[in-house]
Amino acid sequence: MFFSKSSAFGLDISDLSIKIALLKQTGKHIQLASFGRQDIPENVIESGVIKKEEELISLMKKAVSEAKGQKIKTEFCVVSLPETESYIRVIQLPKIKQEEIPEAIKWELEANIPVPLDELYFDWQEITRTSSQKNHLNVLIGALPKTLVDPYFNVIKKAGLSPLAFEIESVATARALIKEEVSAESVIIIDLGGKKTTLAVFGDDTILFTTGLPISSTELIYDIAKNLKVDKEKARDMKFKIGLDESKEDEKIYRAMEPRILGLVEEIKKYIDYFQASRIGYSGKQSISKILLCGGGANLKGLPAFLSSRLKIGVSVGNPWVNIFDSTSAELPEITFDDSLSYTTALGLALRGLEEA
Repeated sequence: MFFSKSSAFGLDISDLSIKIALLKQTGKHIQLASFGRQDIPENVIESGVIKKEEELISLMKKAVSEAKGQKIKTEFCVVSLPETESYIRVIQLPKIKQEEIPEAIKWELEANIPVPLDELYFDWQEITRTSSQKNHLNVLIGALPKTLVDPYFNVIKKAGLSPLAFEIESVATARALIKEEVSAESVIIIDLGGKKTTLAVFGDDTILFTTGLPISSTELIYDIAKNLKVDKEKARDMKFKIGLDESKEDEKIYRAMEPRILGLVEEIKKYIDYFQASRIGYSGKQSISKILLCGGGANLKGLPAFLSSRLKIGVSVGNPWVNIFDSTSAELPEITFDDSLSYTTALGLALRGLEEA
């Protein structure tokens, strides 16, 4: 007999929206039980900083109560935190005793983050699975300022929810996109959001490096609207339906986006060069095998082919269901694949929610 396993739901909060995903597991079968999105008006959250607490509390309650699918009855959630203020790195330490690692981590943070230790939340884990060197330890460090984390915790509690864990966005995103959370080769994940884009390098079974990129879906829509003199809704429609088509008929749309898209290419090249020249790829996998795109901006028509041709690396849209539905699953989610790309982080958080249950 199999019993359904309830879980904490994923709660992905960005400047522009709240996204929710709840998974249910019966035996080895996982299905999407609930999902939902609540748009956030401008100035409620700015660059990850909460500006209007009461309004955000109200929106959070609404997002939970109006989620599609099964009614969400649990108060427990796993929450994403903004990437912009985060520090996440893999470092190498000399072969030291286990009890000496925390002090070494503190030295690393003090040397690299201009925030006092008592004003940070940080965590670390030793990476042992792939370590090929016997004279050092590989350690993943994640840190965020308390001034950023505490307001989120307070808002979530006031909304009647109980956060079981907080995660930096890229960690949850990788959990959703990397099959069984292990990759034999180094992979770049690019999450193209409404107001920001993040790049993360994943290798073996961990995030190795993250950074922000100067491009967003909102900016591309603005460029189209301005250059073609159309409203934002029309510009949004053009972006997704025509995209990077360079044919004469649609050339104006491509030209409007070209400067930012070419800028994105140069930024990706810069970070590929940085990664390959660094010692971050600790198990010797310095080359990037492929690039996976996610987030709502990944739906930009022609983007994978455009990036692949200029970067000379395989680029594809990631599959946020790869660790949820197997190839024989007869039950498809109530959400389209294109829409699900914007739920990638929420689904990664929901997978963590199953583990926490």
